[in-house]
Amino acid sequence: MLALTSACGRDSGEAAGSSEGSGSSRTSADGTGLAQKELDGLALTARDVDGYTVNAVTGQGEPVTHDDLATYRAVTPAPCRAVYAAAQLGSLQDFTARVSQDIVSTSDDLGQHASVSLTSYAPAHARTVMTELRAALPKCATAEMRPSAANPGAGLGYSDARPGPGSDYGDEALAFDATQFVSSGGPSIPVTVLVVRKGSTIATFTSLNPFQPPIIPVDIIEAQLKKLA
Repeated sequence: MLALTSACGRDSGEAAGSSEGSGSSRTSADGTGLAQKELDGLALTARDVDGYTVNAVTGQGEPVTHDDLATYRAVTPAPCRAVYAAAQLGSLQDFTARVSQDIVSTSDDLGQHASVSLTSYAPAHARTVMTELRAALPKCATAEMRPSAANPGAGLGYSDARPGPGSDYGDEALAFDATQFVSSGGPSIPVTVLVVRKGSTIATFTSLNPFQPPIIPVDIIEAQLKKLA
């Protein structure tokens, strides 16, 4: 569930073409996507989101690898690979830079939080990320999505992917809810996902909560997209 208090009104797959120009400025001079140092500077800091702690997971001095691409591209069923990748803050496309962070409330006893990923692509690849996800979502409502047993993370899967409400964030935005499960057993956990393209950068927001419907705090979404504007 997205806390979209000010962003409803457009179908989740519709592009906001009028804002494309400003977002496209966040691309390197040769049109190949941002370098890691450039993208690091666009990620959130604690000063941007008062009342939250911000911890880097990849980028901002933490290792960045492309190894997850092989896992995502081996997910079954094949038509749902883009959905699985988005739930993992990724995509099926190669990228030039990535930053991912865990952002957690310092005042909420239930730990209101979000995981946020910024990924920079060549412009055509960024658009393909959204096209692939938009095409995949209607096919995955009853699918159990999981990687090949030969790939890392093979025990983690997602099911019951359901498109979420529309928003007018960025140049394109897609949202969905799903259920995360572990093949070896344990509780299933609801997850909500928002994917926003701004020029050649994709911002992905996720939140999980085993106790109540997960919510991505709107102040985190808006603070991050403000830095991409």
